[in-house]
Amino acid sequence: MSSILKPFRATHFNTKAIKDLSKVVCPPYDVIDQKQLLKLRKKSVNNLSHILLADNGDYKKPKNLLNEWLQKQIMIDDDKESLYLYEQEFNIEEKSYNRYGILSLLKMDKNEIFPHERTLTAPKVDRKKMIKSVEANLSPIFVIAAKSSGYISEIYKRYCRKTPFLKAADHEGNLNKLWKIQDKKEINDICKVLGNSKLVIADGHHRFEISYDYFKKNGDKFKGLDYILAYVADCQKGLVILPTHRVVTISDNKKIFFEKLEKYFIVKEVTQLNLDKSLKSSVVFCLGICREGKFYFLKLKDNALLNKITDKSYRKLDTYIFHKVVLSLFNNAGDIEYTHSIEETKKLAHKNKTGFLLKAVSLGFVFDLAEKGIKMPQKTTYFYPKILSGMAIRRFMKS
Repeated sequence: MSSILKPFRATHFNTKAIKDLSKVVCPPYDVIDQKQLLKLRKKSVNNLSHILLADNGDYKKPKNLLNEWLQKQIMIDDDKESLYLYEQEFNIEEKSYNRYGILSLLKMDKNEIFPHERTLTAPKVDRKKMIKSVEANLSPIFVIAAKSSGYISEIYKRYCRKTPFLKAADHEGNLNKLWKIQDKKEINDICKVLGNSKLVIADGHHRFEISYDYFKKNGDKFKGLDYILAYVADCQKGLVILPTHRVVTISDNKKIFFEKLEKYFIVKEVTQLNLDKSLKSSVVFCLGICREGKFYFLKLKDNALLNKITDKSYRKLDTYIFHKVVLSLFNNAGDIEYTHSIEETKKLAHKNKTGFLLKAVSLGFVFDLAEKGIKMPQKTTYFYPKILSGMAIRRFMKS
């Protein structure tokens, strides 16, 4: 068996105690805002968000609550070590997709696993306190194998005909299913296939870094602490990356605002539909603007703007270009909000807030930069949908 991936005994909600898993699962901690947190916790006193996020800096409460759920058998440990096939069914723009991968333990080998985004200090401080308290991986990181695997597809086709042992819908209605894989040959083959490919972290950079740090400091206290809970998918049609648009507070009036942009761009007013089409079809840097309820498509006049970026690797990365050179045109730029839809951008862009609409980065480009060791700015990629927290967790076992 490959040493990169291995099976584990998952801790999961007891379906005898929890009849509707949709009420107890939640998104990863970093995409839950205060409004959504209140909604999640109103769904059930057993929603995992009660453990996933600490209230008012109280990190003891999540640990005590997890112990209480285990004692009451609200959550239980699986009977044996397994891999878990995890499928998500979802819709985007009236098109149906599905994505599947393997929930397993993944060895935190920095020579085999490549990050693609920079991390921030504040989230790592929070997650360090949480992992120290609960002694568990509460959410899997999301990792992509560079190669497509016919074997993983075969496993999926075989298991998807069976009844999943866990099933839940997320807050957007996306269906999540989990099957146990306990056949030793299948486990060995899956670990070998996925372990022989380059792996890139799609989501969970902060969790990976703090888990690695925790292992370095506590590796002698727990078994297998050099492994982290991970959802590993290979390249497939269901790997969808959504764009991440920016809504920025800018006090310039309309005339001055566009004068600054027209130095480098051809600016054309367009409909919302045509803007979406133009962004998706363009192969060079471009962007959209949403201001005062109107949409504009901006096309570069020449490479003068891009030439301001000394590192040529970043000249093809729209988020870097935007933050490094476009946003620098506005000395009075203030707070930034992020969203993944043009419609939401339109709602947020009002008064002195301007929406900047960017293209989604391609999966191939993510791999290219990651292999070169080049990290993208925060909020560059958004793999949709998010892997749910609460389908399965991994508790650390004493050595």
